[in-house]
Amino acid sequence: MGSVRGVGTLVRPAAWVSTPDLSSSLPQARWFPRTPAKSVVALKTPIKVKLVAGKTYRWCVCGRSKKQPFCDGSHFFKRTGLSPLKFKAQETRTVALCTCKATQKPPYCDGTHKSEQVQRAEPGSPL
Repeated sequence: MGSVRGVGTLVRPAAWVSTPDLSSSLPQARWFPRTPAKSVVALKTPIKVKLVAGKTYRWCVCGRSKKQPFCDGSHFFKRTGLSPLKFKAQETRTVALCTCKATQKPPYCDGTHKSEQVQRAEPGSPL
């Protein structure tokens, strides 16, 4: 152990060495679950949006937003443990943003919504 400018020797309490995981008993555990919920299919088709260069957007990851494809805070109020994807438009242009939440190129649509798995899913249900 070292010393801190004349204060003395630093001592690590034994409790710091191995503490049990109490995170599930903490009050914030119900708001911030350890294992995030799965995203749900919001829609089965993308939404075309005109993005403005330099503007920051928050794309809904959870699929529960009523303002698709953008976040309205539903992930927090429904305690999903998920957060929106924040991105900045590099240029002004119209793009197709994913609403099935299964894209491999978030937030942009990559055509995954055409898959049989997405087309069979009910809006509001996870894949």
